[in-house]
Amino acid sequence: MSTTSEATSLGKAFHVLEVMATSSDTLTLLEIVQELGFHKPTVHRILSELVELGYVNRVEKGIYQITPKLRRLALGGLDDRLIEIADPCLRALHDETGETVNLGVLRGTNIRYLRVLESTHPLRRIVEPNSNDPFYSTSLGRAITLQLSDDEWDALIERTRLIARTTETVIDATQLRKIHQRVQQDGFSVEQDQNDVGVTCIGAPVYEEEIIAAISLSVPTARADAKALQRFIKAVVRTARQISKQIQQQSMSKT
Repeated sequence: MSTTSEATSLGKAFHVLEVMATSSDTLTLLEIVQELGFHKPTVHRILSELVELGYVNRVEKGIYQITPKLRRLALGGLDDRLIEIADPCLRALHDETGETVNLGVLRGTNIRYLRVLESTHPLRRIVEPNSNDPFYSTSLGRAITLQLSDDEWDALIERTRLIARTTETVIDATQLRKIHQRVQQDGFSVEQDQNDVGVTCIGAPVYEEEIIAAISLSVPTARADAKALQRFIKAVVRTARQISKQIQQQSMSKT
């Protein structure tokens, strides 16, 4: 594809977004086509790509609306706001468990760590804020993507390079889909030795109107026996719900 055609395609995508952003309701494919004067197949292709990226929802066949993800992108500052709201709860979880606590968001096909509170124990996993890990091998990534439908999850997997981080890493798409469906049922994720050897992680999603992030607890597998694991799961899920509630309350107070 030439630079000119790339620029033209990008420009058309922004025009579609501008039309949708100015509407407080849903728009049909025909309405967008008529507003912009673009060919119908072009607008349909752009909308399909925006749906795949999570910026537009297909409400039903031929009817679309923008998502909270796009609204947050336009407002900016989401990560800083998220860290500010989550920090007290993350610190409480850190104090309660003494283990490493993480806050992460999905960026493309990777998890970006926004906040890391390291374990007080000598044996621990060390992660730097703003570092990245693959979504498919982490409890954070599995928790963040639990809201995706099978089709949305398949589209994410298709553009992901699946590489084994350890001998335990699952990189088979069929097995990963089963893990995804299990996480959807449970509402949390547990990953053992798949991103780092000797490390077990428990993750739970953080919601606003939809999932916007996840938190996790990273524990040496040697300290994660069955009894301890259940205690960690309850603490992580409880903390994620507390953060979600505070984010939702703050959002409501601004409306």
